[in-house]
Amino acid sequence: MDELLRAAHEAAKQAQACGADEAKAAVVRSRGVDLEWRDGKLEKVQERTRRALSIELYVDGRYGASSTNDLRPEAVGPFIADAVAMTRLLEPDPHRALPDPARYGGRADVDLDLFDPAVNEVSSEERLALCRDLEVMARDGAGDLPVVSVATGVGDGFSQSARVHTNGFEGAREGSSFSFSAMVTVKDVDGRRPMGWDFTYRRHRADLAPAERIARVAREKAAAQLGAGKLATGKYTIAVDSRAVPRLISAFLAPLSGPSLQQRRSLWEGRLGEKVASELLTIYDDPLLPRGLGSALWDGDGFATRRRPLVEQGVLCTYLIDDYYARKMGVEPTGADTHNFEWTLGTDDLEGLVRDVGCGVLIERFLGGNTNQTTGELSFGCAGRVIRDGKLAEPVAEVNLSGNLATLWGRLVAVGNDPNPDSSAACPSCVFEGMQLSGI
Repeated sequence: MDELLRAAHEAAKQAQACGADEAKAAVVRSRGVDLEWRDGKLEKVQERTRRALSIELYVDGRYGASSTNDLRPEAVGPFIADAVAMTRLLEPDPHRALPDPARYGGRADVDLDLFDPAVNEVSSEERLALCRDLEVMARDGAGDLPVVSVATGVGDGFSQSARVHTNGFEGAREGSSFSFSAMVTVKDVDGRRPMGWDFTYRRHRADLAPAERIARVAREKAAAQLGAGKLATGKYTIAVDSRAVPRLISAFLAPLSGPSLQQRRSLWEGRLGEKVASELLTIYDDPLLPRGLGSALWDGDGFATRRRPLVEQGVLCTYLIDDYYARKMGVEPTGADTHNFEWTLGTDDLEGLVRDVGCGVLIERFLGGNTNQTTGELSFGCAGRVIRDGKLAEPVAEVNLSGNLATLWGRLVAVGNDPNPDSSAACPSCVFEGMQLSGI
């Protein structure tokens, strides 16, 4: 880490020596290994190793960004000189500048515990054995399920980075990640081959979900799709599985960004402090969560991060505006990055939510679609299960969810107690009433 910081400082100094007024330099080093296994055979092994320098330059009112993987001292100097020369050829941008250094202070004094030394101890034999074991677990409980194929995957890696701004910011951080997954493909009577899958992804190896659970859930999801039919068009109460909710919440938050607001294509423009969703929707962004998948002590501008509300009891609490777009808009920056979401949870798990829905549809996955950030109109392909008498019934596929983001989140009537630990969004299952579903 010290080596990376020294390299970043040296690159920033060289940029100024070449004529840059200010500079931002970042050096990153990372390594990762991924294995893919299918039907008793190793299908793919990929090792990812990277060392790179990226530099952002502010030269005579102009801004440029360049990067290189060649970190030899004899190569870095000419790279920076060329980058400065090319930046001089660009059009001026009066809004481009390094942030006010006064905003760099106040960084939290907390150990985020994002690096697990076990990442350096994982052997090729262990990765291979886990891939094999996951397949065996998935097949052993299949019984007469018409399994066509089982694919599994294992991955781990780490990254280290250091960043320096010539007006006072410096920071270094490192993190690790571990994951594994299973996917089961089955054959339906009509020839279709539905798939079920599950995965686990954490910062620390010991926090991963049990392999038996991942294999079982993948198999059960595949089995649940056999015989999927169409759904009659109409309005339904829908429960959305926790692993599908991120598709909806990301669409809700996207119009809060600086580019959307500055370009006047955000349905949330002018709505700050107003109620834009159900009172059940409260989400805080917590960048200081130990071992959090999105944790960070500073954001993309170098500003110290803090826990903050995004939406509180349905009221919009903040926009997501970085320093550059704040300058363009003539407002104060609020921070463009989100980290780990903390929801106000309900009391029931997905089974309890389904029971309370009584009659409706469980959406287990989204299959593409789009949203309009200006109007909020949405259209998502989805699939899942019919809910009948408070229990899951026959599967349905080729269903389309349509409506409006504001309307959808305004119709949130229940939030589960089952946040997904394998995602920084940590979404729980959610229930919405009166939603338009169409058979395709």
